[in-house]
Amino acid sequence: MSKMESSEGLALRIVRALQGAGHTAYFAGGCVRDRLMGRVPADFDVATSAKPEEVLRIFPRSQKVGAAFGVVLVREQRETVEVATFRADGTYTDGRRPDSVRFTNAEEDARRRDFTCNGLFFDPVAERLFDFVGGVADIEGKQLRAIGEAGKRFGEDYLRILRAVRFSVKLGFTIEGATGAAMREHRGGIEMLSRERVGEELRMIFAVGRAVEAARELAEYGMLEVIFPAYAGQSKGGGEWRRLGKLGTGLSWIVALQVMLRDWLEGVEVDWMKMTGRLRERLILSNEETGEFGWMAEKLPVLRSWRTNGRAVMKRVMADGRWGSLVGLYEACEGENAEMRARVEVLRKEGVGIEPWVTGEDLIGLGARPGPGFRKWLDGLYDRQLEMEFLSREEALGAARVLVGKGTLQKG
Repeated sequence: MSKMESSEGLALRIVRALQGAGHTAYFAGGCVRDRLMGRVPADFDVATSAKPEEVLRIFPRSQKVGAAFGVVLVREQRETVEVATFRADGTYTDGRRPDSVRFTNAEEDARRRDFTCNGLFFDPVAERLFDFVGGVADIEGKQLRAIGEAGKRFGEDYLRILRAVRFSVKLGFTIEGATGAAMREHRGGIEMLSRERVGEELRMIFAVGRAVEAARELAEYGMLEVIFPAYAGQSKGGGEWRRLGKLGTGLSWIVALQVMLRDWLEGVEVDWMKMTGRLRERLILSNEETGEFGWMAEKLPVLRSWRTNGRAVMKRVMADGRWGSLVGLYEACEGENAEMRARVEVLRKEGVGIEPWVTGEDLIGLGARPGPGFRKWLDGLYDRQLEMEFLSREEALGAARVLVGKGTLQKG
């Protein structure tokens, strides 16, 4: 049984149990949308008239994660389904969450949601669809439309502006005119969001795998200059997003992010290492993400010089686990290069990431004294190994012995 099937099975059992106890309960939101579109839902959510304490009474091993908003997580073995009480939201003062909620019925709950395609309910027992917001028509017309007054929806929660891009790109929908106009008008509100949330939303946007469409909409609705204010007004690029159009598949969102920025900032003098630090702070990148972005920026010139680089330089870069990301960046910027790939294959067959034949212990055993230059000497011997000057460990040790004999290492 797949994860989706088991998640759906748990959600169905929850609906049956809630209905059996006299409550209204439906599948809600994205899972209903995806099934209508013939897509496999990532997960299943349940909306119900039952209040959180009533859900907990029926499912005592559940966990309250948003009691104030009527949200309970129901767990069964390894599966989890979010069960939310129908609610209507009060005023929003922080541009993210309502100051208060009141529990209500399905129709009011649908009308407080973000987009019509996400405002649908489905009763899996009676096999009945509930559409209070015109979501079916918009799904059929492939339009992303805010529920009710678009400006009000985005003013309530500015994250919805980024979510609009994500859903549009993910579903292949066109953003409806009034919705797009409200996105432009309220885009400055993105500044009110936590940097973690903005970074996470960008991760999800680029995880869809349609980077050109994502970049085009982020630029069209004026979001890039809000998200990256240090470069506001400098952009001379974008347009055709020619580099993004050449980006391969299966690469991390960090690769897509750097390629997008290189397109957007084409013609602008950019210190990419300084940008790495800015992005870490701006999007709260993880250490791994920061390292990948900065390493690619640092090593791209190395790969661009693949014809003139020695074996050691290339092999050291190829041995890094981020090599695939670097190749993706290079080919997006420079285009596919059969000659470069052929040379890489030759070097790979020679050996990449191989163990050094001379270690620090070997040098000490030969009489060298550790000092400030110890690592440089080891690197030099390893480079000669990668350059294939040595064909065996014995030859490498012989070269080290010569250096020690000359006192080169002992003087370090």
